Amino acid sequence: MRDGIRMIDIHSHVVFGVDDGAKTEKDTRDLLEESYRQGVRTIIATPHRRRGMFETDIEIIRENFKRVEGIAAEVAEDLRVYLGSEVYYKEGEIEKIESGEYPRLAETDYVLVEFPYEMRYKEIHRALNKIILLGLTPVVAHVERYNDVDEKGVQELINMGAYIQVNAASVLKPKLIGDKHKHYKKRAKKYLDQELVHFIASDMHNMDSRRTFMKEAYDIIEKKYGPTIAYELFEKNQEKLLMNKII
Repeated sequence: MRDGIRMIDIHSHVVFGVDDGAKTEKDTRDLLEESYRQGVRTIIATPHRRRGMFETDIEIIRENFKRVEGIAAEVAEDLRVYLGSEVYYKEGEIEKIESGEYPRLAETDYVLVEFPYEMRYKEIHRALNKIILLGLTPVVAHVERYNDVDEKGVQELINMGAYIQVNAASVLKPKLIGDKHKHYKKRAKKYLDQELVHFIASDMHNMDSRRTFMKEAYDIIEKKYGPTIAYELFEKNQEKLLMNKII
């Protein structure tokens, strides 16, 4: 990794006690410290918003996030954290996205959206179109997980106005993380090879099975695709998102 890189992570579960990510303030601190060590300087916390599973009251999320801000300041003066959410799309969720009940990424018009892994491509396309018609900009979370989406489908989603996020763990070689979810890695490689990805993010939940791999992923992408692409995928595009600009 070259000097001066200040990575921005737009997908993380660092707010303690609200979903399947950090459970305690110590968990939050551990995740923030490790992220900072790896070169991340800005993190958007994206608690799950999933009807029937992750329905923590938004006021509790906001209250716990205030403590996350305090922990971040203790970790490092130049570590910034923002609030967002990862919305699990179901029929009827559009109203909550539109009203702001589900926080958008860092108070921008960008919305991080995930789908059931077996959802048909045409349903994903239809859902994203509904979000775009609200004047919002969807970011498709960990696109490599959706079984009915291929390179052609990803390109169509981009053409309609969506942006694409891949998890850092899906970039790693088996020797770094094992051969789990090999099919995710194959899809991620195809999308990266064809320049169909806008963001690499950690999707970190804990320090064990779902930790952050941002530095490892950055090093791989820098070596394979060059420093310009690495800069775009880990910092430049995210900076535009934070400024609520088109990428």
